[in-house]
Amino acid sequence: MRTLVLKYIILIFLIPHFLISQNIDSLRLASKNQQDTNLYKTILKIGSYFYESGELDSALNNYNRGFENAKRTNNKIYACNFLIKKGTIYREKGIYELSNKALHDALTIAEKNNFQQQTANCYNGIAIIYTIQHDFIKALENYNKSLVINKRIKSITGEASIYNNIGLIYLDQKNNTKALKYFIKALDLNKEALNNYGIATNSENIGLIYDELGNSVLAKSYLERALKIWYGNKDFYSASINLGYYGKALINERQFKAAIDSLKKGLEFASKVNSLSSKRDLALYLNIAYESINDYKNALFYYKTAIQFSDSLQNNNITKEITTTQLSYGFNKIKMQDSIKHQYEVQMKEKQLSTEKNYKYIISSVLFLILILLFFVFKNYNEKKKANITITLQKNIVESKQKEILDSIFYAKTIQTALLTNENFIISNLKESFIFFKPKDIVSGDFYWASNYNNKLYLAVCDSTGHGVPGAFMSLLNMNYIREAIKEKGIEKPNEIFDYVRSRLENTINKTGHKDGMDGILICFDKETYKLDYAAANNEPVIVRDKAILQLDKDKMPVGIGEKKTNFTLFSLTAKKDDILYLYTDGFSDQFGGQKGKKYKRKQLNEFLVSIHDDTLDNQKTALETSFSNWKGDLEQVDDVCIIGIKI
Repeated sequence: MRTLVLKYIILIFLIPHFLISQNIDSLRLASKNQQDTNLYKTILKIGSYFYESGELDSALNNYNRGFENAKRTNNKIYACNFLIKKGTIYREKGIYELSNKALHDALTIAEKNNFQQQTANCYNGIAIIYTIQHDFIKALENYNKSLVINKRIKSITGEASIYNNIGLIYLDQKNNTKALKYFIKALDLNKEALNNYGIATNSENIGLIYDELGNSVLAKSYLERALKIWYGNKDFYSASINLGYYGKALINERQFKAAIDSLKKGLEFASKVNSLSSKRDLALYLNIAYESINDYKNALFYYKTAIQFSDSLQNNNITKEITTTQLSYGFNKIKMQDSIKHQYEVQMKEKQLSTEKNYKYIISSVLFLILILLFFVFKNYNEKKKANITITLQKNIVESKQKEILDSIFYAKTIQTALLTNENFIISNLKESFIFFKPKDIVSGDFYWASNYNNKLYLAVCDSTGHGVPGAFMSLLNMNYIREAIKEKGIEKPNEIFDYVRSRLENTINKTGHKDGMDGILICFDKETYKLDYAAANNEPVIVRDKAILQLDKDKMPVGIGEKKTNFTLFSLTAKKDDILYLYTDGFSDQFGGQKGKKYKRKQLNEFLVSIHDDTLDNQKTALETSFSNWKGDLEQVDDVCIIGIKI
């Protein structure tokens, strides 16, 4: 029976491949019969199919054939299109000098014949090569030329492509904030245009940003979205690159076996399409993965393999040939401009000779006025130039400082994320649970913390004073004091733990006169008896039982200096099976939004929790995320948000 099912599965996968092969054969047959424009469209379709399937050599053969036909019939626009396609294929194969030559040849045709879209595509392709060469100034210069044209002709996908490529420059320069901004711009435009290829590219790049920031969960999520599209299009070249990035994210998570499987699959695809650059990168990642598990034999093998691929890509004459090609293009362009200028001057001279006597005095007067005007213009220009130099220097200083600050904040986020309890730990101890954690800024004042001690599970959900960087520093202190009370001092009762944290804050932060601390909930849960002890400072836990809210008690004072200072109360209750326990801070209920721009409020949040409590925990988390996003709309998020749901 299993063999029969397997045969049906194989048949299901072979039928689409057979039909696609028949379609390609049909296109080839049609290309022999069609003439001129229809012929070129057919060849482009065949080339695009091979390119998207990662069969670069087959795509190049088709584009070469199309170019020769277009050149023979003097069809300039298709000759230009085929040259651009050739430039793209050569670049993907890592043969940059041939890519550069094809693109400059195409640019000459496009500018001479005023082909706007083709001109934009040429500038984009040339900019990509400069980016590979790390000449970012010239790359941005060419990208901006392409962007101006794409906006003029209202090409949404063209704009998206440029924003994506500019984002890659900032990614290479480690300016993750700017890179993410441009990638998101590109993704929004491609979604508007329903451009799956662009959506995949942008999602992949956003995944790279999150990987750089140490958020491997989001990184893998975006990379998986892209990989699904690459697989769907049978784009094995792009899939090979994606699997390299995905493998790197798995390495960062120390999931080395999964990383090796992913990277080997990517290497298989890269070999299939003969992409040296992909094979080199994948081999390097495999070297790192094997080295991490002390398999030095395989690590050395893939290191040597990467070196071999890298040597194949090297060409000492690449930069020289690219420069020569560009100079040749510039020289030809100047010659063409000089020819036009010469014809114009001859016409003007003939006209001037015929009317010289009548206009002699007028011309002299105009020249005199122009000289006076030029004097003042030049003077004003020098003054503005000096002012602009000063402004540019100041701007560079500000941008440099801003980058240093942002890099520091992102590093602080990495530290804070490492100290937050791993979500897998909570799930392993509380099988049915979810965490909805959404900081207002890069780092957060809200935090959640959990630990096992003496056969009991401790879980804290707290809101430190402030948000952003100050809130993050307070959250680190508060997490440390809670851990210190339980692990080092052996304090087991939640109320006494809060008393201890308050005394530590008073002896450190609050002695300076600042009223810093936190609101929060700390529970101690006995999983065998379902007994739940807790302490609550200004925030109380919520239980949904039999479709009704159970309002639990709290102390109306913070963990820190407040108007009231008494010992915290130990609250106890016995939970029932299938109760849903929710712990949350005030960020969700304080969010402004809706049609009237009002606060969401705690009552509305509790009612919403009752309405979704019968659903699965994963669906509850999704519902909360969607509700928060819809309520907030285009308004700014006002505070950090943290909600944990647990099914008893």
